[in-house]
Amino acid sequence: MADQKLLDEVGRYIDRYYEPVKNDIKMDKEMISVFDKITLFRKKKAEEKALREEGVQESSRIEEPSPEEFDVSTMRKTKIEKGMPSAMYVNRNIDSLMDQMEETFSQRLLRMIDERGMTDSEAYTKAYVDRRHFSKIRKDVNYVTNKKTVLAFTIALRLSLDEAKDLLASAGFALSRSSKTDIIVAYFLQNKIYDMFEINEVLDAYGQPVF
Repeated sequence: MADQKLLDEVGRYIDRYYEPVKNDIKMDKEMISVFDKITLFRKKKAEEKALREEGVQESSRIEEPSPEEFDVSTMRKTKIEKGMPSAMYVNRNIDSLMDQMEETFSQRLLRMIDERGMTDSEAYTKAYVDRRHFSKIRKDVNYVTNKKTVLAFTIALRLSLDEAKDLLASAGFALSRSSKTDIIVAYFLQNKIYDMFEINEVLDAYGQPVF
């Protein structure tokens, strides 16, 4: 059974940081900017489509112009000019973001294991991760596991809280104030306590799933 003093400390930590679930998604400024540009581009395309449809309806009510009044080259030029600069600008920004992609979860995890002088078996055994599961992580550079597994590796590798955040981010996750499991793990990481048995005891005491 977990030590009562430790449970009390974790309880205070939870009281300090725990927040109800929120549905907001936090994005950096550059990502928001690109999303806004994509939204604006799609809005413009929808408006242009509506105007074209309105023009078709209007033309059905008026007499068609004679052939000599119909300038095909001008019409084509107008079509090309509409929307294209915006589309190209959005694509350039998306390409720029792709170029700035950092290490994948697999790459970062394997690098961290090597930096700590650990063998693969030591790492996945301490994290309570199955060998076959770890094999998928090693073989596929783009493989993304579940959040619980990433958290287990933050403990097995004895990461600092900031290092743990980086590893989680590489897998598309983050420590959440709306998760008691996350807060409990953050407490142990912040206090450099990496005893998985002790962590599991505290998780169980607070009704959270253990590793």
